[in-house]
Amino acid sequence: MKKKLIIGLIVLFPLFIFIYGQICVKAVAGQDRNVSANPGDNASDLQRLFDYNKYDTYHLTVNIPAGTYVLDKELRVYSDTTILADPAAKFLKNHQRGAIIANDLSLDKGGYDSSKNITISGGIWDSYLIADKDKGTENFRFIHASNITVKDATVRNVPEGSHLITFGGVKNGIVDNCTLYGYNGTTPKEAIQIDIVHDDTIVPSMQSKIVVYDDLPCDGITVKNCNIYNYPRAVGSHTSIKGVFHKNIKITGNNFHDLTEAAVKAFNYVNLEISGNTINNTGIGILVYTYISNQYYLEALKNTTKEPLPANYNIVITGNTIQSIREIPGSTSTLWGDGIRTIGNKERPLTGVTISDNIISDTKRYGMFLEGTTQAVIQNNKLNQTVKNGIYLINGCDDSEITDNTLTKTGANGSTEGGIGLSDSDQVVISGNTVTSPGKNGIFLYKQSEGNKITGNIVSLAGENGIALYQQSNGSAITGNKVTDYKQYGIYAYQVGSGIITENKVYGSTALQSQDAIHITGDNSSPNTFTIKKNYIKTTTQNGIYVNLVPSSYIGGNTIINPLSYGIYIGQGSSGSKIFYNNISNAGKLGSLKNGIGINTNSQTDLYKNKSN
Repeated sequence: MKKKLIIGLIVLFPLFIFIYGQICVKAVAGQDRNVSANPGDNASDLQRLFDYNKYDTYHLTVNIPAGTYVLDKELRVYSDTTILADPAAKFLKNHQRGAIIANDLSLDKGGYDSSKNITISGGIWDSYLIADKDKGTENFRFIHASNITVKDATVRNVPEGSHLITFGGVKNGIVDNCTLYGYNGTTPKEAIQIDIVHDDTIVPSMQSKIVVYDDLPCDGITVKNCNIYNYPRAVGSHTSIKGVFHKNIKITGNNFHDLTEAAVKAFNYVNLEISGNTINNTGIGILVYTYISNQYYLEALKNTTKEPLPANYNIVITGNTIQSIREIPGSTSTLWGDGIRTIGNKERPLTGVTISDNIISDTKRYGMFLEGTTQAVIQNNKLNQTVKNGIYLINGCDDSEITDNTLTKTGANGSTEGGIGLSDSDQVVISGNTVTSPGKNGIFLYKQSEGNKITGNIVSLAGENGIALYQQSNGSAITGNKVTDYKQYGIYAYQVGSGIITENKVYGSTALQSQDAIHITGDNSSPNTFTIKKNYIKTTTQNGIYVNLVPSSYIGGNTIINPLSYGIYIGQGSSGSKIFYNNISNAGKLGSLKNGIGINTNSQTDLYKNKSN
């Protein structure tokens, strides 16, 4: 009997210890606990330390001293855990499947709270041992988590198709003061990937069988003070889900360089700030878009609540220095090469972009290239040495403002490129800009860009024209600008039916053989007219003002000095025009009326109180 009692106690004793341990765990829940690794520990040793918090028992701190840690399996980290790694602690991934560290998802129910309050500080996290493998996984992977911080760490060397850090459905994630580099492959991927938890292809995981895929985007990701290089892309996304948007993303104070593609690639982001970064030697500086034809834009899951397209994406790109942007060879043409590029379309317009106080130089294509981007504000930027146009807005960039920018040597010499241009974009204000030495035109409008205001700009040393309008870009106002030392025309309109050109100062140069100060070839199909008044014109090798195919227009109150040909010449198809109150001095040709005005015999015009001397 006594023997049976002893055996019974022996059997019950482990159970008692287990129950007591659970009671003790409950008793200390939420308290601080510090544990430490030993130099050279393996993955199982480290996992035992992390497992102290398997049941969310403590505010756990795991201290990892200097040393080399070869890891043969993925480490799982739990909520309320801080990993403090010595700067000289090297973690070498020696397994192909899984990340170096991933948050635990054993209780995943979707949403942002499957894991929370995780910090990784310090250490060198390296996958070079498996970098030549044909499959890739992240060094760090966080899914359905909140309050995730990676700081003061070096994260490097992943194989083809890999990211260094992935945030999938993360709220309040921070990467601060980290160095990230090293990619063995050519398929473009992001060093820091911001992703939506859509399926196990978009967001793979060793725990994918228990992940609740719910189309959860990221909200509140900050990447700051990082050095990212030798990678295809630094930060961003290349996949989006219809009706789902990443929000409140901040990328600031980083050094992005030596990247084969984009420094920042933001696909369907709302409330995005890209500020104070230095970007050098990349295939594109900053790319923000809602649409690219060959990008992954997937249908939402059945139970996903989709959001409507934002009326204002609230994108702010400010204070960045972007230089040495090169073109990327594509299968049929070269790609990118732009400092800042935004893309929307009629179905998904990108509205509410502000680009300010950036310095952009030495780009193999455009300094700034905006497409389908309505109500953009582009102000106080400095652009220098772009092969194509310095600032170019196309395909519905309506109601935008381009103000107080400085452009120098934009557009290659002898090319059709130049300073600030619009194509198929209406009601844009171009004001207070300084454009020096553009390849062709300083400021120009193409493809029925109508109702625009070009005011208070300074254009000098244009390869051809200071300000130019083309292709029925009707109804624009060109007022209060100063154009100097142009090679062809100061202000030029071709196949344009209407416009207002007032109070501009146009100074030609005999050394540059500057031709007409204002040269208009109209469009007879337009019922409207030109108004050309109160302009000050000095020194042309041809005419001060030349108009052709411009019926019923008004040319009045202009001051024209030293034209080598006529002060004003009225060509054919300009009947019904009024030439009033102009002052012409030292015209090379006085014309039949001895007042510096020449009129084609087929154009009946009214002249009144014009003066010449």
